[in-house]
Amino acid sequence: MMGFLKMFYPGLGIKRWLILAVIGLVLVSVGASIMGNTSVLGHMEANIMSFIINLFGSNWFLGGAVVFILGILLLVVGFKQLIGSFINAVFPEFARSQVRPVYQEFILSRGPRIVVLGGGTGLSVLLRGLKEYTNNITAIVSVADDGGSSGRLRDQLGILPPGDVRNCIVALADKEALMEKLFNYRFHQGEELAGHNLGNLFLAAMWDMYGNFEEAIGKMSKVLAIRGKVIPATLENVILKAELSDGSIVTGESNISKTSLPIKRVSIDPEQAEPLAEALDALQEADAIILGPGSLYTSIIPNLLISKITEAIKTSPALKIYVCNIMTQPGETDGYTAADHLQSIYEHSSPGLVDYILVNEQPILNQDIIRKYAAEGAQRVVVDGERLRKMGVKILSKSLLEEKELVRHNSQKLAQSIIELIIKQKTGFKRYNFIDRFILLEKYKGKERGN
Repeated sequence: MMGFLKMFYPGLGIKRWLILAVIGLVLVSVGASIMGNTSVLGHMEANIMSFIINLFGSNWFLGGAVVFILGILLLVVGFKQLIGSFINAVFPEFARSQVRPVYQEFILSRGPRIVVLGGGTGLSVLLRGLKEYTNNITAIVSVADDGGSSGRLRDQLGILPPGDVRNCIVALADKEALMEKLFNYRFHQGEELAGHNLGNLFLAAMWDMYGNFEEAIGKMSKVLAIRGKVIPATLENVILKAELSDGSIVTGESNISKTSLPIKRVSIDPEQAEPLAEALDALQEADAIILGPGSLYTSIIPNLLISKITEAIKTSPALKIYVCNIMTQPGETDGYTAADHLQSIYEHSSPGLVDYILVNEQPILNQDIIRKYAAEGAQRVVVDGERLRKMGVKILSKSLLEEKELVRHNSQKLAQSIIELIIKQKTGFKRYNFIDRFILLEKYKGKERGN
């Protein structure tokens, strides 16, 4: 009984949301009756009708529609907040353990369908932010890696390189901190174990048990209860090659970034690698397709060298965004501007492939970091706006920086910028009704406030 009475205590917000919901219900009834030219609430309705005539003139039907929509908004907000406040007041433990997770799952399941393409650490940074807005994420990951632990497992077992796939699975995990530490743990002792990553070994074990890389990914995804899905770009054993400015050919992803000459073009062997049907379906059904961030020639472009993936991106009605790197990468993009990055993507895929380029406008303030990168031959990517506009792409400049020991995108800022763009675009989020748009907008505003 005392638990029930708690809902009437001051400061819980129950009364205000109840009043708001009742007002919304009244406005819905009045709006519907005005549009239907009937009477429901008598004198009150006459007063509202008089106000509408003064405001809209003879177009009383439009006025009724406005009142009806306003009522729906107030009813949805009031009812949503009322239920949450009531459960928190009367059943606080139940709310924490049961209701909030279920409600969170419902909200995320209504989110936009987003497909991201890339590899390496850049993709996992983006995924960590996006999973706070939607469960409908598909990460299409390059499988050209041949260095480190992934390369050793690839050579010894014939498995596709697990490293980038593992990074994405861990990034999408529902409870990430401990799992990330565990699955990213690298052994330092033992002749065979040293240098190997526990997550890579886990994926290799799953592959050995089930004989299928797709199923191995699915099993690991279930263990970590990920929000979304991770798909390899192809199941074929592709080798990445680079033609340098002097015409020489470098074979293997791990060797390409070690070159001292500019990269002219990259290719894969076999050239006609087949993508997974699930990847093509995800691209066609997406509300937004995002390229990057990540290494231009060894993470992003390898996905686009699979011709059917590029064709699926071109024909998809989704909003297409390229997230440009903040810094140049020695051995790959020395001296590249933002337009140089985009031009290389177009040359390896199709001109006009993306609608927007998302760039960082936040200055790097830490001079020690600037000197460290300069010593390695890296510099901040210059955003050459005029050239980008001539290429027909829209520029979205945002503060995206996270300065620690390395210059990286901030996952939350990056995800917020993308979600904001999806909300604003008339072409994006098109399969969703008014309520879904409203839910996403509320989620976005909550993240802006830090909730």
